Amino acid sequence: MKVNINVQDIIINGKQKKLMERRLLGMRKFLKNVEPANIELTLMSETGANKNGVNQAVHIRATLPKEEIFVEEVDDNMMRAFNYAAKSLERKIRRYHRLSVEHRPKESSRFKKIFEAVSSAGSYVGRVVPRRKKK
Repeated sequence: MKVNINVQDIIINGKQKKLMERRLLGMRKFLKNVEPANIELTLMSETGANKNGVNQAVHIRATLPKEEIFVEEVDDNMMRAFNYAAKSLERKIRRYHRLSVEHRPKESSRFKKIFEAVSSAGSYVGRVVPRRKKK
C-alpha cells in the first residue's frame, strides 16, 4: 500500500505529515490481500478573494482493484478536516473489506466434513451435541 501526500498552499510540519501517513497506513489491516492499493492525500487552502473565511480542504482518494473511494472535507482547521476525512475513509474501506469477505468462497469446516461422512454412512436423525464434562 502506497501513500502519496500532495500539499498546495499550506505549510505542514514533519510531525503532522508523519501523523497523517501513520493514520492512513493503519487502514492496511483491512486491505491485507488487496494489491495494488494506493492512497493519495491532497491538502489545499481554499482562501481567496472570492471565498469567505480561511478554509482548508482535504481530499483523499483510495484506489483499490474493484473500487475507487473519494473523500473530501473542508474546515478552518486542517488537522480537524483531515480527521473527519480519515474517519469517513475508514468507514468506506471497512465496508469494502466486509463485502469482499462476504463474497469469498467459504471453506467447509472439519466438523462439517466428519458430520457429512457419518451421515452419508447411515441414517441419522437429530443433531450432534457435544457432551458436557461432569464436575
